[in-house]
Amino acid sequence: MPPVYVVILAAGEGTRMRSDTPKLLHRVAGRPIVEHVVGAARELDPANIALVVPPDHSRIRDALNDAALRFAVQDPARGTGDAAACGLAATFPDGDHAGLVLVINGDCVGIRSRTLRAMIESHGDAAGTFLTVSLDDPTGYGRIIRSPAGVLERIVEEADADAEERALREVNAGVYLFAAAALRDALTALRPDNSQAEFYLTDTLQVLSSQAGSVELFHHDDADEVHGVNTRSELARAEAILQHRKLDELMEAGVTLRNAEAVCADVNVRVGNDTVIYPGVTLEAGTVVGRRCTIYPNVRISASEIGDDVILYDGSVLENAVVESGASVGPYARLRPGTRICEGAKVGNFVEVKQTTLGPGSKAGHLAYLGDAEIGADVNVGAGTITCNYDGVNKHRTLIGDGAFIGSNTAIVAPVRIGRGAYVGAGSTITKDVPDHSLGIARGRQVVHEGWAKRARAARRGDQD
Repeated sequence: MPPVYVVILAAGEGTRMRSDTPKLLHRVAGRPIVEHVVGAARELDPANIALVVPPDHSRIRDALNDAALRFAVQDPARGTGDAAACGLAATFPDGDHAGLVLVINGDCVGIRSRTLRAMIESHGDAAGTFLTVSLDDPTGYGRIIRSPAGVLERIVEEADADAEERALREVNAGVYLFAAAALRDALTALRPDNSQAEFYLTDTLQVLSSQAGSVELFHHDDADEVHGVNTRSELARAEAILQHRKLDELMEAGVTLRNAEAVCADVNVRVGNDTVIYPGVTLEAGTVVGRRCTIYPNVRISASEIGDDVILYDGSVLENAVVESGASVGPYARLRPGTRICEGAKVGNFVEVKQTTLGPGSKAGHLAYLGDAEIGADVNVGAGTITCNYDGVNKHRTLIGDGAFIGSNTAIVAPVRIGRGAYVGAGSTITKDVPDHSLGIARGRQVVHEGWAKRARAARRGDQD
């Protein structure tokens, strides 16, 4: 098979999105729209990939952050045919147009590499192959005009179609495959003879048919793969399509979803078999969940690594955190970036942890803030404990040794070290190191004035008289 080159048309303004963000950078299932298309193209192992972009394309380049991509600037925007010509020039800068060129609209967010591969395999010796689908509502798409014998005659853009043509349901899907030299020649013959005064890539059909050879149609049954995104409602539909696809993938891999319609999972999330996920859970990009976990309702996990046999209780939030096997978190806990909850450790109700390691078997049961701390194994952190890590200018670390016991309502003013097996009395404010196996107490002496309350109440009654 000849080499395949990919050109992705990503220069559209997307004005109907009503957004300061370029259309193709809006996120669907955890990735920018254009990244989905680039990912599908990359799975074909093409000779190269070129993106046709607008003049102000720095945000697109930064979002993709891929030095292997080629960028072709379309300035001014003069239609899809002109965009394809820009991409072709970047693809073949030396003028040697050999091989096949796959042209894809940048908003074909659901396109699968297997579909593109099947299209390439069906191409044969054709000068061009156009992907088509049939839609219940074809609004916005170019219509496929066939002869009575079913042969492709032309493609009519909606703006140029009459009422009878607009009633047709088979549409151009925005995915094209060309012999490179044939495309080059066809593009030079295009003219902007339409209501938009633009160069239409679909007009290459007539040129190729008359000059270079046959043009074939590759009709695909799954219209969701070529669903375009031009409005917020179409963005929402694209999200639903990819969510449904991802959740099906998880269930096929052995994950139990108590209510699949109420779970969100981004496309690059991974979950081990026999994990059970309750309604309201959101698994965001970069998250990996192990086997036999239980994730209770309304948990959000972002870019975090969860080991095997972990329990995440209701309402907890995990961001760029690691929870090792056998640990439990929540309910209503927050693990912020840089947190590691080690094997068998427990983080309980309303505990916030940041840039902290909680060692194996350690427990912070409730109502604590643990920031910038290194906490050893089998440590008990009492309710109301705070590591006072910020002095108004700098952050400081707290070190707590294995087997230490931190009493409730303790403030640990960093930098400080509490040794192995040490105890800290409840209600203490610790500002100095506590050596191994020692007891640290730092609180005011209790004073009891007997009868004071009775006398105070009597005095108040007298004032009222």
